[in-house]
Amino acid sequence: MNTRSAGLIAAIAVLTLAGIVGFRAVRASGSGAVTSVKAEAPLSFSSDPLASGSAKSEQRTGTTTRTRFAIEVEDVSWHPGDYTVRIKHAGTEIAGSPVTLTVNSLGQGERELDTQDGSPSVPVAVAGDLVEVLDPADGVTVIASDTLVAKP
Repeated sequence: MNTRSAGLIAAIAVLTLAGIVGFRAVRASGSGAVTSVKAEAPLSFSSDPLASGSAKSEQRTGTTTRTRFAIEVEDVSWHPGDYTVRIKHAGTEIAGSPVTLTVNSLGQGERELDTQDGSPSVPVAVAGDLVEVLDPADGVTVIASDTLVAKP
């Protein structure tokens, strides 16, 4: 194996590892480095094939720290109301979870929590965390879920 091939294999290994443990984008700014960690999951609704949704999380550090968590659903045929959204890391619910998502009569709901907007409790969800939407009728049955994956 030549030096060029070895370098290419090493680069692929680093990129693969970054995708597994969570991608960290770092850029220089005028006052220091800014690190951003993003994760996203499309939500799969087990008994509602027309429904769709997504969950997104971002943590940014540098001169200031910012944490965001957002969840959005569309075409949910279940009844309107408040849905509980749980976020788990290694089977344990994380701080800031659960989150309440209000779905309207059109089956749409959106909730964004952002420390920059003054949200008091924003879940710090990362790649590998499980996002679950619970049936509002019993608050226990999972009707949608997926695992967050790292995003550049």
